[in-house]
Amino acid sequence: MNKFRKSIVFLAINLLLVANVSANDPFTNLDNEVAKLSIDDSIEFDQWYANHINEFAQWQKIHLNQWDKEQQSSIVKWGDSKTSSQDMHVINNKNNTSRTVIDFKNNEIIINVKINEADETNIQQKQIAVQNVISSNKKLWSEVGLAESVFSKMDSVAVVDVLPENSVLEDIKNKIQRQTEQQMSQLDIFMEQENISIDESSKQKVLSQQKQIMSKEQGNRIKKHTKNFEQAKNHQIKKPIKLVQYKVSIPKTAISERAKNYIPHIDTESIKQNLPSSLILAIMHTESHFNPNAKSHVPAYGLMQIVPNTAGHDVNKLYRGKDSPMTATELYDPKVNIETGTAYLKILQSRYLKGINDPQSAMYSIISAYNTGSGNVAKAFGSKSVNAAINKINKMNSDQVYQQLITNLPYEETRNYLQKVNKRLQQYNKSYQQSAL
Repeated sequence: MNKFRKSIVFLAINLLLVANVSANDPFTNLDNEVAKLSIDDSIEFDQWYANHINEFAQWQKIHLNQWDKEQQSSIVKWGDSKTSSQDMHVINNKNNTSRTVIDFKNNEIIINVKINEADETNIQQKQIAVQNVISSNKKLWSEVGLAESVFSKMDSVAVVDVLPENSVLEDIKNKIQRQTEQQMSQLDIFMEQENISIDESSKQKVLSQQKQIMSKEQGNRIKKHTKNFEQAKNHQIKKPIKLVQYKVSIPKTAISERAKNYIPHIDTESIKQNLPSSLILAIMHTESHFNPNAKSHVPAYGLMQIVPNTAGHDVNKLYRGKDSPMTATELYDPKVNIETGTAYLKILQSRYLKGINDPQSAMYSIISAYNTGSGNVAKAFGSKSVNAAINKINKMNSDQVYQQLITNLPYEETRNYLQKVNKRLQQYNKSYQQSAL
């Protein structure tokens, strides 16, 4: 702005000294030159804003590229699409001869070990290989609420061929489509949280351009994965790889064992932010299955799946007085993660969605916004303005608000998310009511 003011002063002095200045309107030329500077300044600002938003999109892309590499490696080495996510924890040993998969969504543990042909028929050797992996992961079993006694039966040890099935490719395609939705959703949140004064048409133009790029990249990624899948499959047909595979079910009690480790922190933050512990539990359950090491491709980290540059930055700025994103290291700390996630829920309630009268309607809206931002909640009610949407919400009962959200939220993932969290919220409400008796 200093440069802009200096330019105006310079023009004013020069124009006043020009001999043929119009006697009737000596400032006409000055006004015209100032207008030109204003246009140039506006174009420069719009370009800066577009670059700023593009930086966030590129940050997302870096993590998606890493996911693509991990996915390809999994197909080549293990014949499937299992990589770490908010629903799954995958650990490869240092020399990639064994892999442990904890599937929280399907309550299953799968251990794979590469073997020599000579060991293929040796039952004892196969069991020893699996036992070695189990022993090396003692700390992991404790973190996920498992006792080693879960692995007492070894009768499910088998030898399997590494040959990717077509269902693996379909799974990858579905994941990429969901990732693109999540990319767009996080971009929506990033843009609405950035307190930058820019006209709506310019903002929507930048948003539309970025989403077009994301849609194009989705198609390119699917094509690349399809090609890599076919190559890996053909290679493994020519040179088969065999693995020892051991599967065991995770006991239903394991999730409560994990959850109870965090109840003290949850209750502390619940009191501090005046939010129900049951809400925090329901979101944590849905986001990570109470796995403190959860990481999604977004990327989001830890128990409540905090994105460092959106929710993490917002909490830092509005709650901790630091105008900077959070780090992955911070968010893997359960106490910090729970504090951050709960503070963000409070920010949604008291800032972005302030003014919703009915507590239940507010709850539905906050849950949805936790996943997709308040702007997309507004869109579910046919409004670009959050305040206009709140006015509409206040004219509905809570059941109508819920139906409106699960029907009209822009992204399918968020529609499903609200239903999952709401179901678990009711379960945790009952648990707290029973424990109070």
